Amino acid sequence: MEALDKLYQLIQTNDDHCVAYDKQQQYSHSRFRQDLARAINNIQQYPHQRYLLFTDHSYTFAVNLIALFLLQKNVVLTANVKSDWLSQISHHFDAIIGDATLEPLLAGDHFHTPELKQADLDLAVTIPTQLDNSLTFFTSGSTSQPKAISKTIQQLLTEVSCIHSIFGSSVSSCTFLSTVSHHHIYGLIFRLLWPLLYRFPFYAEIVLYQEQLRSLYRPLSEVCLISSPAFLSRQDHELEAIELTQCFSSGSLLSEAAAQASYEQLGIFPVEVFGSTETGGIGYRTQSESQACWTFFPGMSMQQNAEGITILSSPYLSAPYQLDDDIELLPTGQFRILGRLDRVVKIEEKRVSLDAIETTLLESSLVNAAKVVVLQHHRTYLGAVIVLSETGRQLLNSHGKHYINQRLRSELAERYEAVAIPRKWRYLEQLPYNSQGKLTLDQLMGLF
Repeated sequence: MEALDKLYQLIQTNDDHCVAYDKQQQYSHSRFRQDLARAINNIQQYPHQRYLLFTDHSYTFAVNLIALFLLQKNVVLTANVKSDWLSQISHHFDAIIGDATLEPLLAGDHFHTPELKQADLDLAVTIPTQLDNSLTFFTSGSTSQPKAISKTIQQLLTEVSCIHSIFGSSVSSCTFLSTVSHHHIYGLIFRLLWPLLYRFPFYAEIVLYQEQLRSLYRPLSEVCLISSPAFLSRQDHELEAIELTQCFSSGSLLSEAAAQASYEQLGIFPVEVFGSTETGGIGYRTQSESQACWTFFPGMSMQQNAEGITILSSPYLSAPYQLDDDIELLPTGQFRILGRLDRVVKIEEKRVSLDAIETTLLESSLVNAAKVVVLQHHRTYLGAVIVLSETGRQLLNSHGKHYINQRLRSELAERYEAVAIPRKWRYLEQLPYNSQGKLTLDQLMGLF
């Protein structure tokens, strides 16, 4: 297996090639090998089998993750380390390897920092022929309740090999920068495992701002950016335009406007990756053409039943998986994503598509982004969260919120019955995406 071979090469390589770097220093392969030996030695001091691993520094995270892989420990990942959340999932792990800021959240005997203690150690580890130990992701989806999704290490490495077979030639001389966390499956695979196993240097800290991206970009010859719609939709046309070699986006669908703005400011249409923690990557596209279709990753296929439900078959899944997306399968073997099946709701016995209402709002010259939610207070009705265009902002400043409300209601009334027109409106500078480009229901509902 290619990825297993790459893992073997990783722990055997002892040269000065850069694995990663941060503001202070570079980390070579020989340094990685030494640090891996220390991490293995640290972990072997304890009897635990299930470790929650959390550190924001991608190099330190990578060292401890590979150590846990090689020791055949089970790994738990979560991007949420608030005490209430950790207490809800605490029965899934025996100990934490984490940043010192987490220590007060756990009893001392069960907490270990990822510090790599100085010691002269030999790296004498045999890679198992089958890495069937688990890595469990905790997500909250569109709710706030923890959901455990487990993968084998072998499954993750297989997906990395697949991604490299398609996109490897486009990043062959790249340094990887990222605006997303490695604690989710997309960031773990694209930001960390892919460059780590295939010898692409990566920046070990997260990129938060467009200005920071440009500062990191300038001294580099070729850059691959691992990003999300949350970051890519916040292009600042006052900043200098740059030319990325490659760019990936996942977490939600990238709007046509954001794809075009990325092309203008970053010099490339991002490769969008469609999938989920449960399914892994399903397909990909670029929006260099309008209404761009999605191409399946190798081994993926879909079928639809009589009710129009789409069933996914995937080499990463043990059984067919029902998707909540409204999919159109095309004669070319590609597909389109039309929306979410679970976003068709009933209001006063009328079926209302939240996706359709959002699409109509986006057609307005006043709107750059829109999300619609179902609200309940004595009765069921809709609320809309809107990011206004420049024209919309000018009208809001000159005519007020009531005027904008009425304009948008009037535009919707041309197509929809009264029950489908939002009764409450909120206007924001930007939608409240998290670091993975997700909009959670709690975040949106909290605005009303």
